[in-house]
Amino acid sequence: MSTFLSPLPSVDHPSFDALLAELGPGEAAAFRQASGLLGPLLESAPYLLSLARAHATWLAAALDSDIEIAFGNLLDEVALAGRTADEAQVSQALRRAKGRTALLAAVAETGGLWMTARATEALSDLADAALEAALDVLMRQAADKGQLAIPAELASAANSGLALFALGKHGGRELNYSSDIDIVAFFDPLKPVLKDPGEATKIYSRIVQKLVGLMQDQQAGGYVFRTDLRLRPDPGSTPVALSVDAALAYYEVRGQNWERAAWIKARPCAGDKAVGEAFLKELAPYVWRKHLDFATIADIQAMKRQINVSKKVGDIRVEGHNVKLGRGGIREIEFFTQTQQLIAGGRDKALRVRPTVEALEALSGANWIAPKAAKELTETYWFLRAVENRLQMLRDEQTHIMPDNPEGVSVIGRLMGEPERPRFERRYRAALELVARYYAELFTEGDTLGSGEGNLVFTGSDDDPGTVETLSAMGFSNPSKAIDTIRKWHYGSYAATRTAAARAHLTELLPALLATLGRAGNADEALARMDNFLSRLPGGVQLFALLRNHEQLRTLLVQFMASAPRMAEAVIHRAHVVDGLIDPAFADDVTHRDVLVAKVDTFLGDARSYEELIDRARIIGQEQKFLIAAGLLSGTVSAAGAGEQFTALAETLLRRLFDKVQDEFALRHGRIPGAKVALLGFGKMASGEMTFTSDLDFILLYDAPEMDSDGEKGLGPAHYFARLTQRLVAAVSAPTSEGVLYEADMRLRPSGNAGPLATSIAGFQAYHRDNAWTWEHLALSRARVIASTGSFGAEVDTAIAEIMQRQRDPNKTIDDVVSMRALMARERKPRHAFDLKLAHGGLVDLEFIAQSAQLVAGATINLPQAPTARVLAQAGREGLVPEGQRLAEIHGVYSTILQVMSSALISPFKEEAWSQPFKELLAQLVHYPDFERLALDLGAMQGEVAAAASAWYAKARTL
Repeated sequence: MSTFLSPLPSVDHPSFDALLAELGPGEAAAFRQASGLLGPLLESAPYLLSLARAHATWLAAALDSDIEIAFGNLLDEVALAGRTADEAQVSQALRRAKGRTALLAAVAETGGLWMTARATEALSDLADAALEAALDVLMRQAADKGQLAIPAELASAANSGLALFALGKHGGRELNYSSDIDIVAFFDPLKPVLKDPGEATKIYSRIVQKLVGLMQDQQAGGYVFRTDLRLRPDPGSTPVALSVDAALAYYEVRGQNWERAAWIKARPCAGDKAVGEAFLKELAPYVWRKHLDFATIADIQAMKRQINVSKKVGDIRVEGHNVKLGRGGIREIEFFTQTQQLIAGGRDKALRVRPTVEALEALSGANWIAPKAAKELTETYWFLRAVENRLQMLRDEQTHIMPDNPEGVSVIGRLMGEPERPRFERRYRAALELVARYYAELFTEGDTLGSGEGNLVFTGSDDDPGTVETLSAMGFSNPSKAIDTIRKWHYGSYAATRTAAARAHLTELLPALLATLGRAGNADEALARMDNFLSRLPGGVQLFALLRNHEQLRTLLVQFMASAPRMAEAVIHRAHVVDGLIDPAFADDVTHRDVLVAKVDTFLGDARSYEELIDRARIIGQEQKFLIAAGLLSGTVSAAGAGEQFTALAETLLRRLFDKVQDEFALRHGRIPGAKVALLGFGKMASGEMTFTSDLDFILLYDAPEMDSDGEKGLGPAHYFARLTQRLVAAVSAPTSEGVLYEADMRLRPSGNAGPLATSIAGFQAYHRDNAWTWEHLALSRARVIASTGSFGAEVDTAIAEIMQRQRDPNKTIDDVVSMRALMARERKPRHAFDLKLAHGGLVDLEFIAQSAQLVAGATINLPQAPTARVLAQAGREGLVPEGQRLAEIHGVYSTILQVMSSALISPFKEEAWSQPFKELLAQLVHYPDFERLALDLGAMQGEVAAAASAWYAKARTL
């Protein structure tokens, strides 16, 4: 194989060279022969480098063999394991095969042996084989438990009565490099497989849940495929395995156009394929309508606009562009294709094909699109899919977003075989523009979901029969109660609907609003939440008008009411916060720091007085916190990204207010010539991990000559800066008509609440030299200068470095840390099972490990003032905390959960706040198939953290 591999543009590759030095002579020779490809590839992709190291002997043999034979052998090994091995052995076999397939596909695709189409087929075939093998072993387990009516020797996936369907790219055999697999599980209750057919849903659901664990639980060797079950009917309220009868009933009554589109590519990929094929035959009339279905265009267009808003895709660009969901991206090609398949596929069976490019060819053959369009879109599709694969093979991340810097774009360009970044960028932009042009030509009409749902009459005292029928079709199980609720709105029973203008807007809004509620999973509950929301809304004209004209706002608001009450409350009290959601620049606001800072500066720059600046800071602060939280809860912004943006917002507002406070203070008290000042941030603001509800932890440091200020009422330095600090705290935290901006926490100043509000740099150094407690040095380990005069920030950094580098007695330091943790455990007990900050084995324990490591081994770690996760990972690399990398991963899980809780819940530690929709949202954002599995894994993580903390403290005493 290596003889036929094409080289990539050359780069220095020290990591690859280091790998060669580790290998045996045979492996090194094979790698060296392919170094024109492997050097640049492995140097650019840490994930592939780790796979090459782990599977060096296998890869060396594969390089000397036929690629298809090598891949076929991997599939055979998976199938054999499924038939003969136990669960633990199958799990290991699947993860080994996934690693090797990922390595083989990357080498073959970037080296030109495989086209991207073949690489996506191979990944899809591995997913099929893995699901089949996992189901084989689980069926044998069911036989061992006495649950089957068939003989034990026949217990297999093929005889299970349970069909697994691959949807989306998996269904089309088009999996991208680090893709989830979207599967649905339906069983035939009439097949005599189970000893107790009445337990079918329970037994099959447990099998599916266990199968998902086999596929995606992180173990030695990583995971096989992240597995998503949410494309099943009504995922919020149905088990993970449904009978084929229940599924068909759902699709016939409640199925949506987006679900029709999802089932275009569906195929039985594992399990009882006879059951699967029979189901698809029954489902065909639902997916493929016998009449030309032009109304579908409006639906699909609305779906795409929802994605554009909820994923904040932005405009055509290279850096930071979303190759999947962005303008001109892969999703637009898929929608362009699937929409026309849905329109005409009911009459023309030739259009009922799964892979996107085959569908384009079929559309061309049936004269739905021009041959040129099919050719250009096919070439562009595989170009964009190739870019997507290279983005994901770098670190095995499920990302579709291009790097946001030229160097990162250059790496992708080189992996595409293009040594010059400008040429790659031109090609990329041209591809996006071509797709956007074709997409716009198709979607030229209709900007709302299709109307004409049926009667929606809410006048009179008797229920209109047509309206009852329409509401039932929309998903309302109690149409009469729904009519009563809406009639109450029309009668102006609430302040929000009291004016004629509000009721006029509401009348126009109702059909679309009801359609949105009907899609929410449980239409009746969604309507009840909307009713409660309207009952507390002070006025409705502005919000109803917005919701009328912006479908995506309706969807988000309904989602917020179900799973994020804090967000719904924000709309009730300040409806203007939703304005940003319809701003075309929304994607940039919530993902790019510089854009956010510029927007804040522009808004504050229009203030004409100090008082107006204070109000404007609160307006823009509340709006931007809401938008960042919306990005987080919609899955557009990662938890880490949200933390960075919440922090950027807080820092910017604090700096601008501090500048203005100093100017205002000087009007009366003047300034102290030569004085220097800095704000030193602590906690989550210092580490860039702030949440929706974070306080501002900071202190004010100064250096000034011993002289009074030169104003009308001169003040000495200590008094001057203490008063200045008071003014700053008031500017940040005092309530105004626009609310409170942030609570300010000054307790980390020297001597805590007993000390002065502002501290001289000399006093700060002396205190930390002679009087500070260990816990204060722990806090100082990640402190960061937020604002400063001239070079004073560097002086503060130097002072902190001197404090942190001081020699310490490890025994005493660790004794203090352990005592502090024990005191916290006694006096600040966790308030809820998900109070992950205070829980035993929770966030505090991770922070104490990292912070104490900075105190006793800071020179070894060599990451001064770094956030917790980076310190833990580095401690792992240095051998100080062997579990460091794993602890950093757990820190990421904890942080995501706490970010989501903070953004979504008003009272996160009250059990009644944890609604089922919120639990589902939380599980989704932490990439878990269900909340129960998340809760279970968290318990195990806390045990890991507690054990690692004990081991570290024992080791640290010996340093």
